[in-house]
Amino acid sequence: MADAPAEIPTVTYFLVLLQRGENHAAAAEHFAAHVEFVGAMEAAKTVLLGGSFGSPIEGADGGYLLHVASRAEAEAVAARDPLVRARVCEARIVEWDLVGICRGAIDAAFGEEG
Repeated sequence: MADAPAEIPTVTYFLVLLQRGENHAAAAEHFAAHVEFVGAMEAAKTVLLGGSFGSPIEGADGGYLLHVASRAEAEAVAARDPLVRARVCEARIVEWDLVGICRGAIDAAFGEEG
């Protein structure tokens, strides 16, 4: 009998999908605060990546990937997002067991992390 395959190490992240909310028409007035919020998460090394989708995915126009300790913490972070607070978007949280990141595939436009 062949040896069982080695277990692949994973790290749990939480994908926050931003789905259109009841106040979506007011997106423009809250977008700058959302960008500032994401910038603060970058500084705190809480968000791995984020952006808008070329076409909606299950009603979501964009999202971001959080590296936090639990789903409850991901929900709390998403609840502080200005787009969610203003009901421009609703946050849908998806647990994602990430198996790796190819640093060489990161576009040079994002620079190197120091």
